[in-house]
Amino acid sequence: MPARPDPVLITTDLDRTLIFSSRAIAQLGGALPADPVETSGGQTAAELCRDARDALAALPRRVRICVATSRNISRLRRLRLPFAVPYAIAANGGVVLVHGEPDPHWAARIGGLVSRAAPAAEVRAVLTGSRPGCWGLAGTGASAGPSWLQRTGDEDDMCCLAIVDPELMLAGEFAEIARRCSELGWEASLVGRKLYAFPAGFGKAHAAAFVAEKVAGDAGAEPTRLAAGDTEHDRLMLAGADRAWVPAGSDLAARAAGEFVVTSQPGHAAAAQITREWLNACVAS
Repeated sequence: MPARPDPVLITTDLDRTLIFSSRAIAQLGGALPADPVETSGGQTAAELCRDARDALAALPRRVRICVATSRNISRLRRLRLPFAVPYAIAANGGVVLVHGEPDPHWAARIGGLVSRAAPAAEVRAVLTGSRPGCWGLAGTGASAGPSWLQRTGDEDDMCCLAIVDPELMLAGEFAEIARRCSELGWEASLVGRKLYAFPAGFGKAHAAAFVAEKVAGDAGAEPTRLAAGDTEHDRLMLAGADRAWVPAGSDLAARAAGEFVVTSQPGHAAAAQITREWLNACVAS
């Protein structure tokens, strides 16, 4: 009887790595025929290109896909992905879902981190400028909020999100936000127009290693690990993989040359290349 092939775990970021909004494609280029995977207000919010969809559908059965996103659970569940997702990482590593349900062991581990940090409401106050005197740099006043704040994300105990216009932020403003969040036991990051804060100690890399252990336990062998991502939120997760890809035109691409595979084109074309190379790697092995 031939030996059973070793498992493969693909851990991939979603937004601007595998799926793209029309706004992102307009900015990045690399458009290809695509289908909606998320709608909001009756409009398409994210698309997956058909070439990537077909490559994902052709992956061997021994491959396990784990999407890894900074989205919270509610935003993750808005997606209608046309491929099996037995594992998912949400809130930048704060949640691990197994077949759609939170893993209790990971939840217990993360619960300890959350309990040592300030409540999320205090962090949202920092991000939105609702705390008196918080925006002395901007001079906007607490009641109006900072001029660069466009809207906030869903209320969540493990993920604070604000959509901002970075060009309206004064020099030093983000550093001040990060300092105040750090005092509260949270870490702030600015990714394009998204201003995030997560409890200190979170990270996709930790959650991805946990998922790899689960896959190894189920399969009886360590999985070959493939990964993809586009921002600094993803770097350590990519470094922990056997092979990793970064889409051209992304925040991470300029700093990833020589460390990870950078695609030849951005946008949907990048997703198509990444998924095709995942398929080739799995078939070859």
